[in-house]
Amino acid sequence: MFRRLGFAGRLTAIVLFALIALWASGVGWLAAEDNAEQMLSLPEHVGSIINLVETIEPSQQTVVLRALSSPRVSLAVVQARPDPEPNSWRRPFVERILSNYFDATHPREVIAFTDPMPSWRDWHPGDYRRIVRHRTHLAVSLTGGDYLLLDVQGAIRGRLFGVPPGILVGLLGALIGIGAVIVIEREARPLRALSKALAGFAGDTTLPLPPPSGAPEIRQLIIAADKMQTRISELIRGRTLLLGSISHDLKGYIMRIRIRAEQLPDPTQRARLAHDLEDMTTLLDGALAVSRGQFKISERKLVDLRTVLASVANDGEPGGQRVRTELKSTPIVIRADPVALRRLFTNLVGNALKYAPHCVIRIWREAGAVVAIDDDGPGIPIEARHAVFDPFFRIEDSRSAGISGTGLGLAIVKQIADAHGAEIRLDTAPEGGLRVAICFPPSSAAAA
Repeated sequence: MFRRLGFAGRLTAIVLFALIALWASGVGWLAAEDNAEQMLSLPEHVGSIINLVETIEPSQQTVVLRALSSPRVSLAVVQARPDPEPNSWRRPFVERILSNYFDATHPREVIAFTDPMPSWRDWHPGDYRRIVRHRTHLAVSLTGGDYLLLDVQGAIRGRLFGVPPGILVGLLGALIGIGAVIVIEREARPLRALSKALAGFAGDTTLPLPPPSGAPEIRQLIIAADKMQTRISELIRGRTLLLGSISHDLKGYIMRIRIRAEQLPDPTQRARLAHDLEDMTTLLDGALAVSRGQFKISERKLVDLRTVLASVANDGEPGGQRVRTELKSTPIVIRADPVALRRLFTNLVGNALKYAPHCVIRIWREAGAVVAIDDDGPGIPIEARHAVFDPFFRIEDSRSAGISGTGLGLAIVKQIADAHGAEIRLDTAPEGGLRVAICFPPSSAAAA
């Protein structure tokens, strides 16, 4: 899961993990019984009060205990043994510490309990004050059979500004964490803007990048990205202009040769030369299309794939002798460029008929929509499938033996599919040949 997080997400996760550890420590400190350092002073304090109460006259006990009391601690001598309520919280740790202290001098009974606390189901926003102001009761037996009762308001443990330290640690950690998250979000904002701008970079034109800001490394990255996309755009533009100029000039020469070829007396030679000139023109057009680096979509419309595929099948083989279709009865509509889509499927069907006697066009819904062109030819070896979409790539085996082609058809198919956000999968067809599946994403699907 951590691998899926971006830069800001990772830093935020690190801060949150640190805060969770800090909060856990604070809660543990708050929930734990009083630590040893704090508890060392409690037995001595209680023991001193008991010694004072037992040495003075009974008539003076009330005055002395009133003088020793404070807003947080009230002292009294009671005759009956204090019995905690059934739902009170006993404090065994406090009882054990005091009992061990008194066992060394004079064994005494120690009772420690806290007032009932509200159930978490019954808590309300104002209950925190009640929890902070709850009372802890300590009862220690005296020599005469009476009990010294100490009522302590709030926790026995130390407090800072009247609040348990654990809560202050948690609040401080929360404030630090919120501030850290805000700072991280601010520092990651230039990276997010740069990523969004570069995602739309097509290569032929530069895009306005966010102004350099943030850390020095991020500013340098934005400046370097700006320079890089400028160089890439100039290289692609120069290559396109060069190939376009060459293609224009070569087509002029091809036209002249075609005119002269019409004057050849031998019909066979005239036909062969015309065929070669047609292949040369196709090669130039394909090379120019691929050189643009990315196929441009002029407009997106609602297109029924069944209609496009039926038309492509009829154009590829009138009468349906070599091309068969298995189309759904219900419309499968996507938002796409109909001209580009037709060229994509035409190239795939034409490529299949070059190497196979028959091909089948199938379509079904899977997330978005899937169109498969299956043939019964020799197929493509698995190790060569990753390279068939490279320009001018041709397989040197029986599949391409004796078959002419430019090696640009599948490269154009890849560009059109990428422009539509579609994925191309190569697999073995049910007929035994090659399956080329075009998987359109759910975002391209539209209601009919």
